Amino acid sequence: MENTLIQWNCRGLKANYNEILMLLSSVSPSVLCLQETLLKTSDSISLKQYCLYNYISTNVEKASGGASVVVNSKLPQSKIDLKTPLQAVAVRITLHKAITICSVYLPPNSNIDQVQLDDLIKQLPEPFIILGDLNGHSPLWGCAHLNNRGKLIEQCIGKHDLCLLNDKSFTYLHPATGHYSSLDLSICSPTLFLDYEFKVHDDLCGSDHFPTFLTSVTPVTSGQIPRWKFSKANWEKFNALCHSKLYPDRFINLDDPIAEFSSILLQIAEDCIPKTSTNLKRNRPWFDEDCKSSIKERRAAIRTFQTSPTTENLPRVKIFRAKARRTIRQSKKKSWQSYVSKLNSRSSIKNVWTMIRKISGKHKTSTVNHLNKDNSETASENKDIADTLADAFSKNSSSSHYSKEFQKTKQQKEKVKLNFKSTNDEDYNKLFTQRELQDSLNKSKDTAVGPDDIHYQLLKHLPLGSMEALLSIFNHIWSTGVLPPSWKEAIIIPIAKPGKDSSNASNYRPIALTSCVCKTLERMINNRLVWFLESNNLVTNFQSGFRTNRSTNDHLVRLESFIRDAFIKKEHLVAVFFDLEKAYDTTWKYGIMKDLQDLGLKGRLPSFISDFLSDRNFKVRVGSTLSDLHQQEEGVPQGSILSVTLFGIKINSIVKCLNPGVDCSLYVDDFLICYRSKNMNTIERQLQQCLNKLHDWANENCFKFSTSKTQCVHFCQLRKLHNDPVITLNGVPIPVVEEAKFLGVIFDKKLSFIPHIKALKNKCMKALNLLRVLANTDWGADRKVLLRLYRSLVRSKLDYGSIVYGSARKSYLKMLNTIHHQGLRLALGAFRTSPIESLLAEANEPSLSLRREKLALNYVSKVKANPKNPVNDVVFNPKYETLYEKKPNAIPPLGIRLKSAIADAGLKLESVREQSISSIPPWTIKQPNVNFTLTNDKKSTTNPLEFQSKFNELKLKYPNYTAIYTDGSKDNNKVGSASTSELHTSKVRLPDNSSIFSAEIQAIDLALRFASSIQRKNFIIFSDSLSVLQSLYNRNMSNPLVQQLLIKHHKLSFSKNIIFCWLPSHVGIPGNEEADRAAKSSLNLNEATFKLPYTDFKPLINTFINSKWQISWNTVVNNKLHAIKPVLGDSRLSYRSVRKEEVVLARCRIGHTHVTHSYLLKQEEQPECVFCVEPFTVKHFLIDCIDLALVRQKYFNVDSMFQLFNSVHYENILLFLKEVHLYHKI
Repeated sequence: MENTLIQWNCRGLKANYNEILMLLSSVSPSVLCLQETLLKTSDSISLKQYCLYNYISTNVEKASGGASVVVNSKLPQSKIDLKTPLQAVAVRITLHKAITICSVYLPPNSNIDQVQLDDLIKQLPEPFIILGDLNGHSPLWGCAHLNNRGKLIEQCIGKHDLCLLNDKSFTYLHPATGHYSSLDLSICSPTLFLDYEFKVHDDLCGSDHFPTFLTSVTPVTSGQIPRWKFSKANWEKFNALCHSKLYPDRFINLDDPIAEFSSILLQIAEDCIPKTSTNLKRNRPWFDEDCKSSIKERRAAIRTFQTSPTTENLPRVKIFRAKARRTIRQSKKKSWQSYVSKLNSRSSIKNVWTMIRKISGKHKTSTVNHLNKDNSETASENKDIADTLADAFSKNSSSSHYSKEFQKTKQQKEKVKLNFKSTNDEDYNKLFTQRELQDSLNKSKDTAVGPDDIHYQLLKHLPLGSMEALLSIFNHIWSTGVLPPSWKEAIIIPIAKPGKDSSNASNYRPIALTSCVCKTLERMINNRLVWFLESNNLVTNFQSGFRTNRSTNDHLVRLESFIRDAFIKKEHLVAVFFDLEKAYDTTWKYGIMKDLQDLGLKGRLPSFISDFLSDRNFKVRVGSTLSDLHQQEEGVPQGSILSVTLFGIKINSIVKCLNPGVDCSLYVDDFLICYRSKNMNTIERQLQQCLNKLHDWANENCFKFSTSKTQCVHFCQLRKLHNDPVITLNGVPIPVVEEAKFLGVIFDKKLSFIPHIKALKNKCMKALNLLRVLANTDWGADRKVLLRLYRSLVRSKLDYGSIVYGSARKSYLKMLNTIHHQGLRLALGAFRTSPIESLLAEANEPSLSLRREKLALNYVSKVKANPKNPVNDVVFNPKYETLYEKKPNAIPPLGIRLKSAIADAGLKLESVREQSISSIPPWTIKQPNVNFTLTNDKKSTTNPLEFQSKFNELKLKYPNYTAIYTDGSKDNNKVGSASTSELHTSKVRLPDNSSIFSAEIQAIDLALRFASSIQRKNFIIFSDSLSVLQSLYNRNMSNPLVQQLLIKHHKLSFSKNIIFCWLPSHVGIPGNEEADRAAKSSLNLNEATFKLPYTDFKPLINTFINSKWQISWNTVVNNKLHAIKPVLGDSRLSYRSVRKEEVVLARCRIGHTHVTHSYLLKQEEQPECVFCVEPFTVKHFLIDCIDLALVRQKYFNVDSMFQLFNSVHYENILLFLKEVHLYHKI
């Protein structure tokens, strides 16, 4: 970014948008001031990496005048509110100093007086620069004569002691006469006169005004932080240097081993991995040789006219200006089409989303405005802004933020010393293992680096010896309980809260960037802490935030059920939605430690957390500038791994404030309480008692409820008039509102969900706009990518909360159907008249009603696996079921709504296996020894005899081991497992519809049972299920069957040596073939009593939903697509690499094309074939038309549309359409 200011009368921002992009790209100015932007209030214009401030003329008839200031988003900035009738906009920015930039446009025929100019200048904070087209003539700045406007400007410059930066160069070329003049002025405060040099550009850039440049003699510091370029890393060199320099013995007996480790690692990284430049380059892929040539011609025409201003040369300027503009537009269009067309099914997921972010204009910017300080001054310098924010964040976490009553309580309580002494024999206090370190790194995501500049990728690429060195350092820190000082320092990135005043420092959210090395150890500790809390049932059952197998849906379903039950009982329900002020920033550190002690934790774990929370410091970063070091007295750092768990511990006791009968929901810090009764006085009394207790709890635990944001909703369907509740929090009445958003879903007082559905529709419409950009029917992304994007960007929004809002009336839910259908129509490229049923069938995407039913069934099966979840009782033991049956018009809660669907789908939910916490600490469970040697050869390219030979070689390595072979089998719905050896054969039939994964696990379980039943010590278990063996090796505890198997293996490993080994199936290995035969024979046994993971029920649910859809599809026999695709499913023929071909094929399959069905839109008669005198349909020109028979026989000879699209290669269909000149008419 250059410290250059550009001024230009662009004669239309939209018209010369591409020229503006080229100016920004070639110069990278700090500021661009534009005049005559010709914008309307309805226009939406954005410029990548720049913020746009506009003055838009109020002329309602047409766009006219206007001024804009375009500021680099990396610069601290704030808009100046001007009160003037002049067309002016001003922004205060920080360059080498704080400067006010004002862009002004004074139309030539408007009446401007001295008072208006004086008033404008008085409103501009000094120092300032005024840039603009003032339409005044004076010899002072290079004009041939002086006019009244020029006199006025001269007087203004003299009166206010301002300086004129112009050097009398011409800035305007009259398009009709070819006369030059100087209308664009640069006027500044005297203190800036020597800071800038004036220059006029040599190109008009598509306008009749030349851009003018003010180049500073003082460079501006870049706000860009260099980042590692891992794509160009030399990892071989990195590994070699790590081997030689980062070995365990090197860090023994050092005072600060992690500092030494980090320093060496950084040196190695700098030798092997390049970094990005601090100067941000603007890429212009569309700027090709044609663009360069046309601009070169335009500049040459201008130079020719300047040297020879004749009437013959003036038209050449206009001609080449128009040619350049046309060339640039065409080049940009072609480049855009080519770029979008790169999105196809072969693109990696990462590349797809990178392109989507670029296309959608979602650029990473962290603009921080100038800030208002407490002493009425303005912080405008980067350092001053950073310090102001740091002061605000520090105050939020200081004791002064607390009430005086709590400060006294705090001082008194903190006098009591906490005792965490222990012999460290507890499982959670044991030293860490290499496996825990590797698991921690595997779970990490590539987040921003902390103060030490060490990225997760550096840690993930460490060789084994360096990993061991890092582990020994971690265990040293764990044993001593003393953290390195560098781990207690954070870099704070301020993020402005949306919709808030960005000039107020309190309206920024602090996001802490801490050491990735520290976070790696934090994750290991957090895993142990969470296991301890969950296995001992220490977390309140009402907390669903960041807990395994819990989600926001749990509380949404509970709240909806409470309200439905109140309605059916003709009761009132009042829900209070709480807001905690700066919850993370103010969390009481001593309170956390006291809670840890009360929970029974002692030894290394709480000692580490105590040191982790103490003496924390931070610096705020604005651009590349850091604030002074500030202390974080209280609170947990946002962005830290441990913070969420520690905050959850501190808020855990909130539920103890509730009276019996008062329900609550807690998701991290989102909290609500509700109570229902026919008597409003009873509700008020119950809730007020809880509110008083909650107020006392907040004071005792150093939390503060926001009285302005806490609100309540009175849910009621009673027709007669009734009073709203009157309840208070800390003496302040809680406002009663019509609706409230809870966990992303809007609950209105009648529970109609209309406000939520409308808001959801608007949200999805914005996401659909991106698909419109990508889904041109002639070019663009392919169908597979578009459907994937639709599901990710739009359908995911429709899915969230659908199991709750899906209970709304069908007439309300219809509003969302249009979103679903539009998305599919765009992805397929289908014609506008295409039937809805055809869109769904062609995209293989069920209707939203079926989709909601599928999600609901999947949800209840998951809930069944978690009996401790409070929503379990709401779903499976609903109240008032008989009452709902008597009132069929009443909408029942989820559990009753799904009862018939569960029965129809054949879901035996009593067979769902419970998801439980491992009884053995997961980090102590021994990792199974799994041999993956035979996976080195691909089964598809390796001869079976070669596999047999390698298997025999492998078996010879284990001469004293008893070989056990396992296999699972599935035939239709029947599923069985078997385990065989020379000594035994064990078989079992699993419940119908079990997954093959579960069958393979059960087969290995049979093998372990056999191994435990005999005296032999050494066993090798062969399985052909790679996924099961990988789950065992990675100790995947999320599947309850895998967890059970790991625990069984762990217990058995103390007395037996067990090795697992993968082998390929059906390659002639005798033991595997015998196990396969035994597994197949097990299908004839009686079903065993066996519970399954809830995930095994998903295929059954999918089959049920698909069968309902198929039944509905079978009823539309007259549908044109039904004749081609009678059975629903994905069609491979539909996926082509060229977008146009996909669209043509899809429209032909659906039977609705432009040439056959545009008459419906034009309200005309249906077209007829001129030769056959029959309706001109897709079937007619593809199958029936006699006139096209000879051409048709060259490519295919079929009698029906079904045969055509199921047996003829798509290329032949396309070639036929091209030859009969219909390809481009479809």
